[in-house]
Amino acid sequence: MEYIISFLVVAVFIGVIAIWIKKEHEICKNLVSNLTEEQKKELEDNQIENFDSKKHTWIQKAMIAEVTVKGENKVALKVLWYNTIIQNATLNQFQYADISMKKTEFDSKGLKQGDFVKMFMDPEKGAKIVTD
Repeated sequence: MEYIISFLVVAVFIGVIAIWIKKEHEICKNLVSNLTEEQKKELEDNQIENFDSKKHTWIQKAMIAEVTVKGENKVALKVLWYNTIIQNATLNQFQYADISMKKTEFDSKGLKQGDFVKMFMDPEKGAKIVTD
């Protein structure tokens, strides 16, 4: 009986992970499908800067693909980028990062959907948009 319960717990866990991965893949596929060929080529020329092999962080070109206003002073962004660094199943593929920032900061930088930006990537802590 213990084996059956253990098996069911593991099966449910694997099922939840599989559903989550499929959902993430569909979101990315949808975001990429809205790009023009010119935008895709510009993202593929990702211009990696300041790669730190010890911390595994870097800066690269990205594009704001979706902007959602959350409350009075917060925006949630889906930012597309092209992976040439992380050695996993997404190598040489488009990916997206979820970034939130203050709406005042977003507006003061003059950002909008479709803008190309520089993004600081830290796989452990997440991503953020940086300015020159």
